Amino acid sequence: MRPFSAYRRRACSNILGGKLALDIGRCVRQLPDARGPSSMYREIEPGNLLLAHPGPFSSFLLFAVIILFLCSCEKKPETETSNQSPGTGQTPSSPTPPLPPRRKAIWNDFNGERALDTARAILRFGQRISGTEPLNQLRPYIIGELKRSGWQAEEQRFSEQSPAGRQIEFCSLIAHSARLPVIPPRLIVVAHFDTIDLGIASDVGATDGAANTAILIEIARTLAIDPRLASHIELLFLDGHMPFHQLGPNDGLFGSRFYTQALRINQHTKDVRAAISLENLGERNATLAYPPNSDSGLIDQFRSAAQALDIKLEPGSRPLLLDHVPFQEAGIPALALFDANSPILNTADDTGDHLGSEALAQAGYLVLYILSKQITDQR
Repeated sequence: MRPFSAYRRRACSNILGGKLALDIGRCVRQLPDARGPSSMYREIEPGNLLLAHPGPFSSFLLFAVIILFLCSCEKKPETETSNQSPGTGQTPSSPTPPLPPRRKAIWNDFNGERALDTARAILRFGQRISGTEPLNQLRPYIIGELKRSGWQAEEQRFSEQSPAGRQIEFCSLIAHSARLPVIPPRLIVVAHFDTIDLGIASDVGATDGAANTAILIEIARTLAIDPRLASHIELLFLDGHMPFHQLGPNDGLFGSRFYTQALRINQHTKDVRAAISLENLGERNATLAYPPNSDSGLIDQFRSAAQALDIKLEPGSRPLLLDHVPFQEAGIPALALFDANSPILNTADDTGDHLGSEALAQAGYLVLYILSKQITDQR
């Protein structure tokens, strides 16, 4: 008596010319159980059957099993490849949603009330001095707000020595739109989120640290409406703006100095078209201003934009050492925007009670107008 495996090999060879190996034993095990005294088959071990009484009926049954198996094999590949991409063997991913059309007058979409709510949320973190826990807790909040608006942020960590010799760890945030790659030369909008250390008094920096950061976050939300415009923009949230003792060449502006130094070392200054620094802003009934040591070309553009938007904008009374200066020193046109003649700046009175949604909105309108026109003119 010949083992059933021999019949299987001979049947495969005769019917398919040896081109396909069939597991007939598996198919036979799927037949109804016919065991008993008159059974044609008896099981020796899993997968191995012996033909007890070969004859015409057994040959017919074997032939029927082979035909059924061939039918099942012909249909199987369709099931396995029905969800695969042609020629790839991989399941196709969901199609990328189409980009929305360019947004006209996108500056009108800036929401001053929402920016004010964001500033109040930032103020709940308290005084945010570089290297302290409140500032470290604020950073994830900013990252989360950016992510919800379709922006991805990366950290830029560095350390500097304070004038007193203490090593301070800083961490700025660099954000780009997640929808499209950055297109150089990019425009950078800058805001610092740290506050000054007054010693015995506490300055939560409502206008200088909270409002300017809230404006930048709301600019990110607004730019998400137009991913093509957003792809030309970089948002820079700076740590280490405030000096530890007195602002000077070696104290303060740590974040912007480190960022521009990295641009210089990597020879990427040409990848930046211009930089706009948001300083103390959002004070109710304050007048927007720019320091006279800003780039002259940007000054002309901002004055034209303010006139078009019917926003009052004045030149500052004197040059100021703000975050636009390190960009200027790196050969990048830059301008700082701030509230002129603020009586609460860098005092314990700089609280959320002095913020106004209209003041926040005016700064947002002006910056978005410039960004939109810069990209339009570039094309």
